[in-house]
Amino acid sequence: MDKMFLQAGILCFLGLISFGWALECYVCTDQFDNRDKCIKTSVQCREEEDACLSMIVWRAPGFWTPRSEKINIISKRCGTNAYCSQRQRELGLRCMRDWYKDWECLECCQGDRCNFYVTLGASSATSSMVLLLTTLILIWFLHH
Repeated sequence: MDKMFLQAGILCFLGLISFGWALECYVCTDQFDNRDKCIKTSVQCREEEDACLSMIVWRAPGFWTPRSEKINIISKRCGTNAYCSQRQRELGLRCMRDWYKDWECLECCQGDRCNFYVTLGASSATSSMVLLLTTLILIWFLHH
């Protein structure tokens, strides 16, 4: 039983240490979908960068298409929460996801490679810590 708590303690310690290391985010520029480059290329962010950013633009293409079809353009990178908040305020009503209008939205999250999916409202800032604590509680209940 003491061996299990020692292992759980080591797991907890390693989880806490990982928060001190630099963030890792997916990166891509001006891609037409969230495949290939946008989910296979990641970088380690600079020390001051504490968020992963995803910019999604919905607009008419720069060339003629039948039925005036619109396209998504996705870009991902490292950034800061301060920049994200400021840019989201600047975008304001331009982030109104209407299918018939051009729009652009910026999403930010915290946590290694948290910008895998391109969705709005995704917040997984502490998902790894929650998973770690849930595992510890589960181990404790199984042995009592």
